[in-house]
Amino acid sequence: MKKAQPNAAHIAIAELEKMGKLDCVITQNIDNLHVRAGSSPERVIELHGTAMSVSCLNCGKKFNREKVQERLKEEMRAPCCDACGGPLKPETISFGQAMPVEETQEAYERSSACDLFIVIGSSLVVQPAASMPVTAKRNGARLVIINRDPTPCDTMADIVLHDQAGPTMTALLDCIKRIAAG
Repeated sequence: MKKAQPNAAHIAIAELEKMGKLDCVITQNIDNLHVRAGSSPERVIELHGTAMSVSCLNCGKKFNREKVQERLKEEMRAPCCDACGGPLKPETISFGQAMPVEETQEAYERSSACDLFIVIGSSLVVQPAASMPVTAKRNGARLVIINRDPTPCDTMADIVLHDQAGPTMTALLDCIKRIAAG
């Protein structure tokens, strides 16, 4: 994941935020690419957690993942929490694990209150993220879906673009900049 780089869509999203056109990013990705592209960490809601840190399963203390991996290489055994000795786990959601309550609640609140909800590069089949565009639409938001393939929400969307996220978001950003420039 260290080698993964933000793509044109991540960069366009960060630029929209800097222009004041975007309130938050709700993501299922665990790769931190939105923040690396320039999005404010406070505006990124990571529904499935992040692979950039680990936490103790006993006491909840958080650790930088790279430092834990260095310890693993040095000690040749799974590192334990330095506070309580408990096992460490990446802060990502594993299969069967409950979704993070705070992040999920905030994402639903933001979805309920927004005036425009843009889905970018999601098949909209994994819950709870798949229901957030529905929540936004039911509360009066416009819905735009940008995805290569059809999604279950296409029929309720105001605009559907079956195309790649990067080039589409770059074109959208260029249009918004031209409109803003007058």
